[in-house]
Amino acid sequence: MRGWGQVAAVLAVGCGTPEPDLEPRFVRGGVLFPGPEFVEHAWAPGGTFERGGRSWSAPDKADCVPLFSVPLGDVSSIVFRGGEPPDTTMAFSPDGRKLAIGAYTGEVVIVDAWTGAERTRRSFPEALIKRVLWSGDGATLYVGEQSAEARLLALDAETLAYRWVVSLAEVVGRSPPPAGDDLYGVYSLPGIFGLDGLENGDLLVTAAHGWTSGDGRKNASTIVRYSSEGVRLAGWPEQGAIDGTLLHPSMSGDRIAVQVGRSADGPPPADLPVGGVVVLDSQLKMDRTRKLDPLLPWFPTVFVWEAFDFDGERLLVGTGDGRVMLFHGEESVTVPLGTPLSPDGVPLAASVGFGRLAGEGALVVTASTSVPYGAADPSWRPPAPHPNANALWFYGFDGELRWTWRGPHEIQGVTLSPDGKEAVVGSGPRISDRRSDLFGALVFRVAGDGSGDERLECFCSTASPVFFRQAWAKDGRFAVSEHPYRDGEQVRGSYQVTVFR
Repeated sequence: MRGWGQVAAVLAVGCGTPEPDLEPRFVRGGVLFPGPEFVEHAWAPGGTFERGGRSWSAPDKADCVPLFSVPLGDVSSIVFRGGEPPDTTMAFSPDGRKLAIGAYTGEVVIVDAWTGAERTRRSFPEALIKRVLWSGDGATLYVGEQSAEARLLALDAETLAYRWVVSLAEVVGRSPPPAGDDLYGVYSLPGIFGLDGLENGDLLVTAAHGWTSGDGRKNASTIVRYSSEGVRLAGWPEQGAIDGTLLHPSMSGDRIAVQVGRSADGPPPADLPVGGVVVLDSQLKMDRTRKLDPLLPWFPTVFVWEAFDFDGERLLVGTGDGRVMLFHGEESVTVPLGTPLSPDGVPLAASVGFGRLAGEGALVVTASTSVPYGAADPSWRPPAPHPNANALWFYGFDGELRWTWRGPHEIQGVTLSPDGKEAVVGSGPRISDRRSDLFGALVFRVAGDGSGDERLECFCSTASPVFFRQAWAKDGRFAVSEHPYRDGEQVRGSYQVTVFR
């Protein structure tokens, strides 16, 4: 763990210039003193803040202060051999005093969310920690694994001792252990891809499994509602699992929406809306379905990643073929944001991989340019960028663009603050060059008026690329996961979580 002073010296962070003697810093929504001590204060550029007979002038832009970093182990060999960035999950406790981290290495760590002081750490062998969730009272930490057993763990939040354990592999099946040198082997194991808490303390858990056996590709997925004591209350399907994939459900009130995919061989079940959306009630009974048509000829199926959000009435779906779909009741609008274009005969696309409902619209991120898998010539490479690639977009539900932002960063992920007024976007590994000064997180103001550039409140620089999953505390602190990256024949950077204010 590194403290505020050490991290500030190492990372050269913020939209303003750090003071060498760590004078108070003007951050979003207030002033941060060494300690750290946060004082809520609605400052304006050029204004002053007074305390203890002293006064300080506010800068033009907010600083972004790293409070601490938590090391998560050595994953350099995986990165060097071409593996994916380590999957990491984080959650602040309800009172904001603690931060829970679930690591690719199978460790669960709980630290003080202001200082980074470690409170407890426990390793779960042969598992990737996929999700962490605090109980409403902060006394229990729920953990979802991707492992041979796909376990849901209820742990004492002080000691990480077991309260109870459920194996979802009993429902979605087991697959053979992957070879030790298989970089992607862990992803063939069953895992918990969704873990949400209901107002009464119940849990909504989504488990998915995609694997290859001797007779072809297989899928099995389920959504289960458990009590806080681990008692199964309901499931979809009621018995067993569907022959498809359920990855990232979105819950609002007493209804749940989930996208249905499938990678298994053979024809899908006739009653399964593959490539579509299912809405379930609180007892996990099917309420309605919505079929999404593939974008032929380039994309034979519809793929939805984390650009998916539901508020009970409105639904956002962002697709791998570059479409933004906005549904409100029976009304719908489709925006062909990153759909294929064919300059010089080579099709170019920009998928919509991340998105959230925000206020009166939807905030989405387009990825870098790619050539569709359905292209006739698999050797094609993008000769030029798609004009809408690698940018942040905000659309109203009428399909009209309200604002957009594009910079030199390779952006990924978008996470809204608890009050919905801000969003943090990760800046990951560079594709076009080796610049390392663009790693970090960008904080945008979502509420109110202004262009994309005016809404960029701060850039929070990190030493390593930032993963697409972030976490917010209610007071404006947020956590990002950094990971090493390959630079030629060297691996640079660290696997760690850093908290900013």
